[in-house]
Amino acid sequence: MEIYINEHLLDSSLEDEKKLGEVFGEISKWVESKGKYLLGCTVDGIEFQSSTMNEQGIESAGKMEFIVGEEMDFLVSTLHELDLYVDKVGSTLFGRDSLTEKETKELSDGVRWIQNVLRSASNMLHLKLDQIKPMGTGNSVEAIVSEVSKLSTALDNTDNIETFLEHLRDLKLFVMDLVARTQVLDLDLPTLKEILNTFIGNVGALKESFIKVNEAYQSGKDEVASELLTQAVSQINVLLTSFITLKLRKPDLDFSEIRIDGIGFEEKTGELNEILAAIAVALEEKDIIRAGDSIEYELPSALDEFLPFLKLIREKIA
Repeated sequence: MEIYINEHLLDSSLEDEKKLGEVFGEISKWVESKGKYLLGCTVDGIEFQSSTMNEQGIESAGKMEFIVGEEMDFLVSTLHELDLYVDKVGSTLFGRDSLTEKETKELSDGVRWIQNVLRSASNMLHLKLDQIKPMGTGNSVEAIVSEVSKLSTALDNTDNIETFLEHLRDLKLFVMDLVARTQVLDLDLPTLKEILNTFIGNVGALKESFIKVNEAYQSGKDEVASELLTQAVSQINVLLTSFITLKLRKPDLDFSEIRIDGIGFEEKTGELNEILAAIAVALEEKDIIRAGDSIEYELPSALDEFLPFLKLIREKIA
C-alpha cells in the first residue's frame, strides 16, 4: 500500500503496522509531533472511517492519502465543518416538537464540540467571546453558546425548540462572520490588494444594502434584516481583518502615518468599529429605530469618510 502526505509519496516503508487503523494512528502521532494538524484522510479515494476501516488489513487498500495543514488551515477547515453542522442541526429541528433520547445525546455531544471549536478559535484569534455580539438579538457569543448548551438537553416541547433555534440562528451569524475573517489571514499580497480594490468598488452597493436592512427591520422582517446585516458587516470585518495580514506582508507600511486633513486612518477605523458596536447595543435593547437610523445613515456616512483612506493605502501598496 502506498501512503501519500499532501500528494507526496512517503518514502519510509511500513514495519509493524498491519491494519489501516494502526497506520492512521502512527501518521496522526507524527503529524502532531511536527506541530501540524491532520485535516483529512482517504483510503482509495474514500474518506477514512474508523468504525469500518480500523480493522482492515493494509493489503486491502492500494493507496492511503493524508492531508496535513498548519494551525490556521486547521481552524478554517474546522469552522467550515462547524458551519455545516449548525445548518444540519437547524434543519433537523425545524418543525419538530421533541427529540429522541439518542438525538438528545448526539446534540449534547455536538454542543460540547461547538464549545471546544469556539474556544480554540478565540485563543488563536485573540477574540473575547463575552464582548462579541452578532447582529441578531444582540446577545454576546458567550451568552448564545451558554443558552444553546442549556437548552440542548431540554428540547422536549415546541417552545424550547423555537427558543433554541433563535439562539442557533445567532450562532450561525457569528460562524459565518468568523469563516469570512479567517479566510483572509493567510492570503498573499496580490489577493489582499484584490480585496481592497473590490471593497472600494463595492462601497456604493454596500451602502444600498444597509438601506435594505433598515427597510427590512421597519417592515418587521427581523430575521431577514439580521442575515442581510451580517452579510454586509462581514464585508467590513473581512476588510479590517485583511489589514492585519497586510501589515505582515508589508512590514514597511505604517498605518499610524496614514493621515488625511489631520485625521488618522486608525482613528477612522475606530469610529467605524464604534458605530458597529452601537448598532449591536441598540439591537440588544430592541431599539429598532435607533439601530435603523445608525444602519441607514451613520454607517454609510462613515464608509464615505473611510473611502479616501482606503484609496491612499491602495496607492502605497501598488
